Amino acid sequence: MKKILGISFVCGLFSLVLLNNCREDQRYEPLRFEKVAKAETSAFQAQVDGTILSGSWEYRFRIKQADRVSLTIEVLTDKPDLGVSLSRKGILFDSKIQCGDKISQLSPCKLEINNPEKGDYSLVLNHLSTDPSEVLSYRIFAAVHGPGYASVIWEEEVARR
Repeated sequence: MKKILGISFVCGLFSLVLLNNCREDQRYEPLRFEKVAKAETSAFQAQVDGTILSGSWEYRFRIKQADRVSLTIEVLTDKPDLGVSLSRKGILFDSKIQCGDKISQLSPCKLEINNPEKGDYSLVLNHLSTDPSEVLSYRIFAAVHGPGYASVIWEEEVARR
């Protein structure tokens, strides 16, 4: 009986890992942070202007270390048909936060995490319009800031403070 339960547990765990990796193909690029010196503190900032025609687009980055800092991401768009989510990759499960239903230039999506955990982060933008010819423009501003210490990397580039 214990052997059957053990095999069932291993099979269930394997199925969860496979389901987590069976996602629709997404296009992606790194979210490139630059170190910005400020009085008494320094910060990392990234800014991207872009358009999305259909499907989804993903921006990736990694926080190697974080102590007494905040991660802030703000997304503005010209039309309300843009879905925004931020997730941190886990071994079996991802933690995810999403913006409200309608974002625009007047009410941007603002995500803030105080004392973010180290790990791989993914900012995903989804084209939600029912009109396939609609082009959505967006602007992303991201910052890791605070009086503490952080190390942020993307692809092979490294920035530290």
